[in-house]
Parts: sequence; structure tokens; C-alpha cells
Amino acid sequence: MRKILADIPYFLEAASRPSFTQAADSLGIPLATLSRRIAAMEKSLGVKLFFRGTRIAGLTEDGKELLESCKFIMAEANGVRDRLTQKQTEPCGLIRLSVEAFVYHCCMHGALGTFVKQYPKINLHTVFSTEWKDLHREPFDLDIRTGPVPYPDLKVRKLLSIRPALFCTAEFISRYPPPEHPEDIARMPFIAQTTDSRPIITCSKGKQLKTVALQPRHRVQSIGLALELLLANQGVTMLVPQLAKAFDREGKLVQILPDWELTQIDINLTLPADRPPKRIRLFVDHIAAHFQRL
Repeated sequence: MRKILADIPYFLEAASRPSFTQAADSLGIPLATLSRRIAAMEKSLGVKLFFRGTRIAGLTEDGKELLESCKFIMAEANGVRDRLTQKQTEPCGLIRLSVEAFVYHCCMHGALGTFVKQYPKINLHTVFSTEWKDLHREPFDLDIRTGPVPYPDLKVRKLLSIRPALFCTAEFISRYPPPEHPEDIARMPFIAQTTDSRPIITCSKGKQLKTVALQPRHRVQSIGLALELLLANQGVTMLVPQLAKAFDREGKLVQILPDWELTQIDINLTLPADRPPKRIRLFVDHIAAHFQRL
């Protein structure tokens, strides 16, 4: 087994080249040495790994199976090496973060500043986005936002579950009959924090469950702008109660339909399935700890 492990780099190089000659040149060893090492692997495993000729015609089916296993073994070995090396050096490099504006303003304010203060050699590139990123195909390392993740091949870490509520100003609600049922909201100006053409809200009260289609007066993609319009008496919107309390220093806001609960929202963090570098792991741990304190 020890000899097979030692020969894996030779096998991987031979599998990636059109001929043993090129593989031997790349490895800096004689062709005869490479051929002997591959032949020893085949003998030890009891299978044929390559179709041979003056040029390699390709891997056999057994060779292809071994190739996939060897890639995994080398990736794990390189990962161990990188982790041990990183322990000896200060974390550095770039983190490319996509985050939902609502999540940042509601729950993450201050978390990024404390992170870069703790790790000054790590740089952040942060983008506010309205939709999940496919981190295997788009240039981001992490994504943080609400709702289910549409990419099953990504790692998902739930950070927090929140339950928003409906708010407006006392001045605004004085112009309308007091809403007693979720359907009453459909007849009131609404500030939608989405680009959906027909946004909906789902409310529950005991065993009752109601879904209401809204007719927004305003559509915004910023929680800050939603709050500005809300305080300007422009309609009803959804807010996390803690956020409403923090921004409403003058006590203008009132919660409407308090007996009806809106659907709980999960805040999730995603990252690629591959083991991330140290700077990413540190950031994930930092953000998770921040959310645990909320």
C-alpha cells in the first residue's frame, strides 16, 4: 500500500499527458523509470490502467476509476498541507461576499468591521444582491440571504430564523379603517422590498392560514429606503420588530395585525462544497458567532 501511495503522483501525471514520454519529461525522470512505476502499480492492483502503444491511447475503465480516487486523495493531502501551513501564517487574501441588503441592515451591521479589524490582511469585496449566487460558477466565495437555497451542490449553514411583522406609522393608519384581517392589507398602499410584480404575504392565526396578493405603491431593494418611505407615511411594509424599534427613535411606528403571524424566514449562508481556505473559515465562524448573539 505504501508503494501505491508513493506512485500516485506518477500515475496522475501519466494520466494527464498524451504519452509516457511527455509525462516523464514533466516529472524530470527517465521514461523507463515512469514505465516501471506504472507497471508496478498495475501488478500490485491486479488491473491494467493504460492502453499502451507508442502513445497512450487512454485510460482503461479501471484506470478511470483509480484516477477519480487519486484526485480525491491528493486533494485531501494538499488540503492538510495547506491547513498546516496556514496555521503558521497570518490570514490574508480576498473574500468576495454577496449579501442581501435586508439581511445586512437587519442583522449584520457591525460584523464586517470587527472582522477586518481583527484580520487586517484580509480584504472584503462585498456586493448587495437580490438573488442567490451559484458559487461554483460566479465569482463569489460566500452568499448570505433569506429563503431556501436553489443550488443543492452548495454547503448551507443556517444562521438565524426571524419572524417579520407588518408596520406603518400612526399617522398613516389613521387614514384607513383599522385592518382586522390580512385581506385588508391588500387594499392599503404597500412598500414591497422585492422586485416581484405580484408580491404576496402569508399570515397565520391559530389554524387559519391566509395568503394575500399585494398591490405595492413602491418597490425597493433597500431596507433603508423602505424605512424612509415608511416614516414618510407612504404605506405598510414588513420589518423585523427589533429593526423597527432600533430605527423608530420617535415612536412613530405601530404594528398592525399583531395577532397574525407572518411566515418565519431563515437566513442562510452558502459556500462551495470544496473545503474553503482559512480566511473563509474564519469569516464563516465570525459571522455565525455574530448571529448567535442576536
